[in-house]
Amino acid sequence: MVTELKRIYPEWVKDVSERALLFQKDYWERKSLETRRPPDHPVVRQYVIPKMDFIQRAISLEKNSRLLDVGCGNGFFSFYFDQACQTVGVDFSVKMLEKNPISQKFLMDAAHLNFQDFSFDVVFCHALLHHVENVDEVLGEMRRVSRKYVVILEPNRNNPLMYLFSALVPEERKALNFSLAFLRKKMEQNHLKVAASFSHGMTVPNKTPVFLLPLARLLDFRQPFGMTNILIAER
Repeated sequence: MVTELKRIYPEWVKDVSERALLFQKDYWERKSLETRRPPDHPVVRQYVIPKMDFIQRAISLEKNSRLLDVGCGNGFFSFYFDQACQTVGVDFSVKMLEKNPISQKFLMDAAHLNFQDFSFDVVFCHALLHHVENVDEVLGEMRRVSRKYVVILEPNRNNPLMYLFSALVPEERKALNFSLAFLRKKMEQNHLKVAASFSHGMTVPNKTPVFLLPLARLLDFRQPFGMTNILIAER
């Protein structure tokens, strides 16, 4: 069951226009998301596990570690993090949260995280920042509630297919700015020390056909034109 927090909608409209909020919210409540691949789908697993391996080499996650997945969606990453540590997920889409299999999940605005300072060992987000109105505000909140690490995964604008997708889909268009250099600068501007940053893989969790999975596995390594930018930072 999704827990709805009292501070949700009134706080959002103080900082961003209602039109901009609904623009993204409608996108994440659309009917086609009913057929979105679940976290245990083989393509999603292939997308997630290599990236988690990189993260866990840099960050020691124990069973008692606390991790916050901001913009957790239907659980692509939180499903697997929940098996490794104490995981909490937050998102602003009811539809996505209802599909997320973890138990600790809350309806919440990423720009107003309703947690105390230093509540989590790791604060993580995947494909969230290019959907928000104010990246700095969200990164500031992620830093505030983190004791140690902030990890972000975002589309790589230097990948030609990702660039084309971002250009064609209005709700994805902000990703056109999301190079590694842009993201490093954003993290540094928000007083986060980047320990690792690289682009990775060619798997797209919702688009890669299952029959291409063997090829996708061969391409799951660090590469300048990888689909996903990965940044690990310390506060």
